Amino acid sequence: MDRNQETELKILLEKFTGLYIGRDKSVDFSKWLAGQIRQEMPDMTENASETLSGDIIEAVAKYDHTLSELNKAVETGQSKEEWFADRMSETYSDMPSNEAGNKLLQIESEWTASNIQLMQEIEDEPEETIEVLESEVIDDNWNEYSLKSKALDIGKQAVMSGLGATANIIKENIESGENDNISGVIGYALREGIETAKGEVKAVVAGAVKTAAEKGLTNLLPEDASVETISDISCVAVESTAALFDVATGKITMSEGLEKAGKAGIAAAAKLGANALKGALASIPVVGPIVVKLSNGLLDHMKSPKFTENVYTVVRDAARATWEGIKETGRGIWNKIKNFGKKILQ
Repeated sequence: MDRNQETELKILLEKFTGLYIGRDKSVDFSKWLAGQIRQEMPDMTENASETLSGDIIEAVAKYDHTLSELNKAVETGQSKEEWFADRMSETYSDMPSNEAGNKLLQIESEWTASNIQLMQEIEDEPEETIEVLESEVIDDNWNEYSLKSKALDIGKQAVMSGLGATANIIKENIESGENDNISGVIGYALREGIETAKGEVKAVVAGAVKTAAEKGLTNLLPEDASVETISDISCVAVESTAALFDVATGKITMSEGLEKAGKAGIAAAAKLGANALKGALASIPVVGPIVVKLSNGLLDHMKSPKFTENVYTVVRDAARATWEGIKETGRGIWNKIKNFGKKILQ
């Protein structure tokens, strides 16, 4: 991400969250958010800004519903990957098997490209490159078993994305140093907001990201990123921030924090994957980098204790082990998948 764009996105995020903390609470939240968006984009009509605000709030509610379903499934003993695969199978159940299978292959290759980028950032060195075939991979032998197996493979990639993003959040948190310009009052109020009105905070972050995208202040999202996609990414950032803040303050263990952040990522992945299967999403966006930037922007506000190097080492090693496991179990197909997302790495 361009350094100037990174700074502009952070400034906009700080502005939206700061104004949210000091807002007039007698004003309906949806109207307040519409007003802030319109203030940043004065050419937008009042009606358009209110529609956008409503769309963001609705998208956040849909994400929260999905996360709630995942939490309930995990409580009954289902793994995150199994739950993800079930959501995918519900989506492709009325599709021809070969069409569904080849779309799953494309989704897997896009997630693989995203995870390669995450691991490059963790390792600070080039990751193994997947061989790119000259033509798209087409498999005409899909069946119920192979479709479910592929959906499970994608679930593992999605879990890896969450783990890699979490490692990079901690890495940036260690490297950035304290921001002494952030008011302790704002930090307390933001923490309180995340605890008591998390949905509103998610919508505020989504509003800031959508505004940044509209104003050309970030290249971390595709130009046609929908409100739903932006909201899903913003929800992951807020959920991850809350989990890591609780880890940093000793409220929960690191393993508990990773589990919470992981579930946050899987919930978004299920929605992104379903939309990609249905053709409502052209490709899986690389969500890791923007989640990292947003989460650290929020953590800066919250004045959380800094993570230590040994904490990062634990999470980094977990990410490494998970990544190596994915590559090993998928070695037979590793050089057969076309890397549709190669442009991400260029």
